[in-house]
Order: sequence, then structure tokens, then C-alpha cells
Amino acid sequence: MTGPKVLVACSDSELRMSCFNRVSALGVRVDAVGDQKGLGRRTEKDQYQMILHDSGVEVDKASADHVLLVESNSELEKDLENQVRTLLDVPVRNIEEEEKIDEPPPPWLKNNRGW
Repeated sequence: MTGPKVLVACSDSELRMSCFNRVSALGVRVDAVGDQKGLGRRTEKDQYQMILHDSGVEVDKASADHVLLVESNSELEKDLENQVRTLLDVPVRNIEEEEKIDEPPPPWLKNNRGW
């Protein structure tokens, strides 16, 4: 995958998963870590245009072009997609009706268990 890369570094697992899902839905490559050690490993391995982090993970402002603090129910968290789209210049993709992908089945139906 080419284009901008975003790292989500949040100690709060729900916030990390929410940010990961919302940013990756924009078509941006996203990695996620949950602690300081993971952040160090990822930033040594890759360069990121944006790092989203919560107060549980300290990030050096020079680590990426855009380093943003995101907390649950903050203004940034509520408007995350627009902020990412604007700062990284991600185009809006309009999906045609026939392009829409059906939601995956629940895990209990995936293996035909029928619970």
C-alpha cells in the first residue's frame, strides 16, 4: 500500500481500535501500538506522516510530520476523519452503490455454527 502512513499509539485499547478502524477506512495505511516500547519499535522500523496518541504514550513532536493528542470524546476524536483527511490531503472517495461491500458475518456464523 502506498500513500501516507499513520501510527496510532494509544494505551486505551478501545480508543486505539476506534482510531485504527476510522483512519484505515479512509484508505490510509495504519499501524497501532499500545505502549511506549511498541512506539519505539514502530518508529525505528517505519516513518510515519502522522502519529495519533493518547496521554498514556509520550511522543516526540519530531517523530512525524503531524503528532496529535487524541482522547475519548475530545474534539479531535469526534472529527478524526476530517482532521486526517485535511492534514494528510487524503481525497474523499465516493463509493458507488454497486461497489459497497456487505458487512462480514458475525463470528458465530462465519464457521456455520449457527448459535
